[in-house]
Amino acid sequence: MICVPAAVMVLLGMAQDVDNPQFKYWSGCKAGSWVKMTMSMEAGGQKIEGEMTYKLLELKDDVAVVEVTGKSKVGGQEVPVPAQKQEIKAKEPAYRVKIEKEGDEEIMVAGKKLKCHWFEFIPKGSEKKSKAWMSMDIPGGMAKGEMALPDPDQSMTLTAVEWEKK
Repeated sequence: MICVPAAVMVLLGMAQDVDNPQFKYWSGCKAGSWVKMTMSMEAGGQKIEGEMTYKLLELKDDVAVVEVTGKSKVGGQEVPVPAQKQEIKAKEPAYRVKIEKEGDEEIMVAGKKLKCHWFEFIPKGSEKKSKAWMSMDIPGGMAKGEMALPDPDQSMTLTAVEWEKK
């Protein structure tokens, strides 16, 4: 759950040693910028909900250091997610996905109308489509994601609910 936005961004890369799209979205921010995401997942008939906050601690030419904190709720029990640091590199080897479509669209996120670039894609090893809406207005870029997970009865939705871009 912690790395879901990062995983989406990594999946969107298409060639070796390319610019990391996630770094691009963080590089337009200053330290202290943050985004809070909600996650809703259904797996095996069980609903899992969570809330994660991604905060930019440091930005260098080749890496963004982001702290991730949060909590999840499984079967009515809340579980804290200990703080973890992620290093998001400017260049990454790309991973393979099949981009089916992409385009631009305005969507409502946290009561705000945002211009987003969206990707509809199929991750390697899957036959199910996923979609991600990305906005330069949000630290880290992720406005919304609808992820198809490998199991046919699993899906996940991510939504930015609050953010501050410095």
